[in-house]
Amino acid sequence: MGCVEDDAMTFPRQIHQILPFFAYGDAIGNQVLELRRLLRNWGYVSEIFAENWDPRLAGECRSYREYHRLSHKDNLLILHYSTGGEANHFVLTVPDHVVIYYHNITPAHFFYWANGAVAREVEQARRELEQLAGKLPAIAASPYNAQELQGMGFTVLGVAPYILTFERLDAGLQNHGAAEIKQRFADPQAINWLYVGRLAPHKCVHDIIKAFYYYHAWITPRSRLLLVGTGTGLEHYVADLHRLTHKFGLDESVVFAGHYGAGDGLAAFYQIADLYVCMSEHEGFCIPLVEAMYYGLPVLAYASASVPFTLGTAGVMMQKKDYATIAETAHEIATCDALRSRLIAGQHTRLATFAPGPARAQFRACLDAVVACGVTQLGGIE
Repeated sequence: MGCVEDDAMTFPRQIHQILPFFAYGDAIGNQVLELRRLLRNWGYVSEIFAENWDPRLAGECRSYREYHRLSHKDNLLILHYSTGGEANHFVLTVPDHVVIYYHNITPAHFFYWANGAVAREVEQARRELEQLAGKLPAIAASPYNAQELQGMGFTVLGVAPYILTFERLDAGLQNHGAAEIKQRFADPQAINWLYVGRLAPHKCVHDIIKAFYYYHAWITPRSRLLLVGTGTGLEHYVADLHRLTHKFGLDESVVFAGHYGAGDGLAAFYQIADLYVCMSEHEGFCIPLVEAMYYGLPVLAYASASVPFTLGTAGVMMQKKDYATIAETAHEIATCDALRSRLIAGQHTRLATFAPGPARAQFRACLDAVVACGVTQLGGIE
């Protein structure tokens, strides 16, 4: 399953993808669909196989148990690794060439108190990933992920960031969901902070609330914090967020908006906000930062994990979680036109790094690196 030396082989004849859970509308699920479209455009037979999947994706994938019908020693099988599952073990039983696409695994210590089952799952997933080092080569979704893999002993063939087209986000702005969001949540008289993502301990939403409290109490009372996302499976943590909000007297100013997907008008939140705030301590990539850049929303983020890679020199990154400093910086970003314009211009320049063309080229380079273990270059359309 590693590098090959057979000059007679036609590898890869087909390129397929496999993963434990195929989620609807998340970063991994969207990337899997984009890669299938790309591989098919390049002329490959390409299917998605999953152990479990969101019912809305039932027509897009097949059970991983059916893979034996297509399995072949000259196929390439891409294992998307972010959680535990039987699919991760299944790939070791097939004759295909297998490469891991690593999306990152959140460390278990973030979940111990919030959900012990989740903590055990991610801990096992990381342990099983480490056991694959030396057995399978890997591709990483970000340089941060690549460093983690190298630390485990993996041969990392390259970095292939997510292919972000924003088509569905833009399309969502045209439906009634976007209009409803603006009607319900827009307040042009207030300074609006925005966070988009899972309400999870490692995202440190509690730190955003604490910084916002300082901002609301001591700088601008006419302000709101919009939290867009849910904490399914982490209800204890979400309850703590509500208690913290109540303790600070912010019940009317912190809005738990719930989950909105791209097709539900999610982009409208980026349009009505004044700045995007991220205090996360563990990110494998952090797509909302790029979405904020796309919609011209200044970013204020804590410099942790993959955030410095994703932002580059754009946005404003905090090295410490000093809530007063965060709040005061947020106010400068929201109210100083010159600074705001400069930040948006820098983010626009950074956004070009994640344009579909360069991202597809990086994925292609990673596939060429896989093939370099053998003897032939990939065919297909450039």
